[in-house]
Parts: sequence; C-alpha cells; structure tokens
Amino acid sequence: MKWTNENGFDWCEVIDIDSFVGKLLQPDLRPGKWSGDDIRRAMGIYTKENRRHDDQRRGVTLNHKDLVGSAGLSPGISISFQPILPGEKLAFHRHNYVAIYYWIEGEGYTANDDEGIDRHETRVYWKAGDVTTSPAWVNHAHVCTSEKPAMQMAIHDFPELCYKRAMLSEDPDGHENLRHMVKGVVPSFNNLDTVEDLEKRSQKFEAVTAE
Repeated sequence: MKWTNENGFDWCEVIDIDSFVGKLLQPDLRPGKWSGDDIRRAMGIYTKENRRHDDQRRGVTLNHKDLVGSAGLSPGISISFQPILPGEKLAFHRHNYVAIYYWIEGEGYTANDDEGIDRHETRVYWKAGDVTTSPAWVNHAHVCTSEKPAMQMAIHDFPELCYKRAMLSEDPDGHENLRHMVKGVVPSFNNLDTVEDLEKRSQKFEAVTAE
C-alpha cells in the first residue's frame, strides 16, 4: 500500500513499523584492524609547538568506513589516542559522555574535581598498563609527570550522543564554553573559532590514513 502526503512536505512520509526498523539497521561491519604503527606515525605530528590552546585535543581517532550516517569504531563507540607531553596538562573540561582510559605509556594523574581545582585528594594516579575512568559530566584534567610522553587510549560513547544531537561539553571548563552537538555550533571537537577554520583546517593538523 502506498501512502500519499498531499498536505505535508516531500521529505516527510508515513511508513509501516517494519520499514522504519529496517532504516535503522546498520550494515554488517567487516572485522577491522588498525595498525599500531600507523597510529603512532599519525600521532607523531603532534608536538608542543602545534597546540594552539592548553585545552586543545591533539590526537587521532579510529574510524570504520562501513558505518552509515555516523563515525567511529562502531555505531556507538569511539576509540581515540592522544599524547600528553612531559610536564603538560590538559586543562579541566567535562562532557556528558563517559571516558574510559587505557594508559599505554608514561606516568601521571587525572584530577577528577567538579570544581575544576587540582587537589591531591581528587587525583587518580596512573602509569603504563593502568585503566582509569572519568564519569559523565565530571570535571577532569590530565597531567603527565614522567620524563617521556604519556600515551592515552580513550574509549567514549561520544558517537551515540552526537548522533542523537545530545552531546554536551564544556571544553575548556566554564559555562561560556558550553557546546551542544548541533551543526554550526560545534563544527569541531577542538575549540576552533569558526566553521571556516574547520573547512580550511588552518588551525588543525590533518592525520588521515593514506588510501
């Protein structure tokens, strides 16, 4: 049976529930592998000199190209890697997605403090091989205390919240930096000034696996 939509818009339709569920299905994803050598090579472009702000994220994210209408390792999960240089602090920030960290190299600590104060009692110290978490909307900052860079693997439910247009972040800390994943308001994960910055990549360092 075909429905008409004489009084609506061309892009609006009435469909049966089975067809609706079918539109929600993601295609079967092929098993994936991301080379550790490629990840390290991509992260090698990130140095102290090319970080514009002390809260700016520098790193790479794994993406599965079989996904439709989304991005990430799976429809709801992302895995990212970022270096933290010796003595460096990633400023306090918070977001409504959960962060699970596996620390591959280096030593340091994460201050999880809702008031955005680096206090000893709120620090979680970590070293290579440890796993730590920062729950959703908890203000947190990462500090590398080792003589060599720390390497972090972060697992987030970031894509799921972005897909729902429900992702919120304060990055860096402060209500004036509140961001909502709506086109034109959050053009980038980093604090680029304008959409043009993102399009020209004038403030960003591109790292895309070669075809």
